[in-house]
Amino acid sequence: MLNDMRYRIKFQKKKEGGRLPVEGDYETVVECWAKAEGLKGREYYAAAAVQKEKTIKFTIRHREDINEHMRILFQNQLYEIESIIPNYSRKNFTMIRAKAVE
Repeated sequence: MLNDMRYRIKFQKKKEGGRLPVEGDYETVVECWAKAEGLKGREYYAAAAVQKEKTIKFTIRHREDINEHMRILFQNQLYEIESIIPNYSRKNFTMIRAKAVE
């Protein structure tokens, strides 16, 4: 599984500054290696039915410091995190489903 993790991704969160949130200001908080793959088969057709065909599955080593309020920067494309799913068969890994931001 580690050999498949050949892409570098960055997790970004909104910057906290002042009393008012500033739109669009993000900072990179975590950078790690990941396996990136598109949806296949049944998952792809289910996503296409609700116009979410630009969804990617990222597999990373398990981390406690990421959440659904972050976004991912992968190959100069931003992705919104839809879900973070622990891998129960291999407890050291976590799967993240993310949708491309347009």
